[in-house]
Amino acid sequence: MKRKLVPMMLAGALLLSATPAQAVTLPMFKQQESDTVTISREEYESYQRYQKLEMLLQLVETYYYEDVDEDAMMENAAVGLMAGIGDIYSVYYTKEEMEKFNEETEGQYAGIGCQLLADPSDLLITVTRVFKGSPAEAAGIRAGDKIVYVNDEYYSAYEMQEAVNVMRGTPGESVKVTVMRGLDTLDFDVVRENVNINYVEYEILDDNIGYVMVFDFLGDAYEGFAEAIDAFKAANVSGMIIDLRNNGGGLVDTCVNMADLILPEGVVVSMKDKNGNVTEEKIDDEYYDVPMVVLVNGYSASASEILAGAIRDYKAGTLVGTKTFGKGIVQSSLEFVDGSGMKVTTARYYTPSGECIHGVGIEPDVEIELDEDAVTRYGINNLPHDHDAQLQKAIELLGGTPVLATATPDEAEAE
Repeated sequence: MKRKLVPMMLAGALLLSATPAQAVTLPMFKQQESDTVTISREEYESYQRYQKLEMLLQLVETYYYEDVDEDAMMENAAVGLMAGIGDIYSVYYTKEEMEKFNEETEGQYAGIGCQLLADPSDLLITVTRVFKGSPAEAAGIRAGDKIVYVNDEYYSAYEMQEAVNVMRGTPGESVKVTVMRGLDTLDFDVVRENVNINYVEYEILDDNIGYVMVFDFLGDAYEGFAEAIDAFKAANVSGMIIDLRNNGGGLVDTCVNMADLILPEGVVVSMKDKNGNVTEEKIDDEYYDVPMVVLVNGYSASASEILAGAIRDYKAGTLVGTKTFGKGIVQSSLEFVDGSGMKVTTARYYTPSGECIHGVGIEPDVEIELDEDAVTRYGINNLPHDHDAQLQKAIELLGGTPVLATATPDEAEAE
């Protein structure tokens, strides 16, 4: 007899949806004689839209053979709602996940020390940078590796934040990370440590050329970049190389503030939402004017492409390397009162010339590949300058003397 109750409840729901009134009186699911409330048509239509969730919850409460965690069910419903968009960049964060998201933005956390990118081309989690001195580096993880399992649990690009949550944790405890490297599948046991992210590094190369590596547009990236510019001014460098390779993006504001230091007055980027509303990010006319080369590759994404695109459009520098990733959309993050939150794609962005590079990327002015043997030997993050063909081309374009070595067979095979 119990089986007949379910279709009766469903039928009741269907009958309810046929009511045309502007204001209606609804019976509650757990009805008592006085449990009615009058609501507006708008509220009623909203109730109709989400009543299935309430109905599912009540059915589980009634028929599931054990007690359930209703809060966990609602959290997962929120996860599923965002996943239903079909956008790997739009996600719901639990309170704990939001805290970890904020930690990463600030540049301090306990984990393995990798920078990751959700790659829509293969729906895999891609390592774009391994921090120097990090547990991941010590274990042997490299930029370009595809993380497929964490503690033997599979994670796609859609679950990147969940994978990050598992890789973070108590310092001193280990986590198993399984990656795909080419055709090989490799397992690493990585011991978590406190990680302090350095978003910018710089030096002055031979021939008095300034070289600044920007790893992300988060944390203290602007302060580090401004410090590099001041150092280059003091040394009166003959040119500047900005390395955006494997930089997956970050905060638009940070990117625009950095562009303000090196570009003339004008629009750095414009963003258009689904209603056609356009927001322009502009900078003033005070800037550091020096010959410039920008290094980019297939993992230069989002804010990296904003900066590279603006430098290209203002003809302020030359792009060297390979085509960029092609992420021409921006996300906004929101934090709710209970500490949970969300990240949602809110607009497409356009370079100063009006180009949207989403799904297309930016072609460099000078295309040049890295030596595969050198990358195999050292990893892309740790290439010695004399094994970095893209950097040496940048030096050449700025009037310096390139010094390029190639990895010997012994070096390429050594591990």
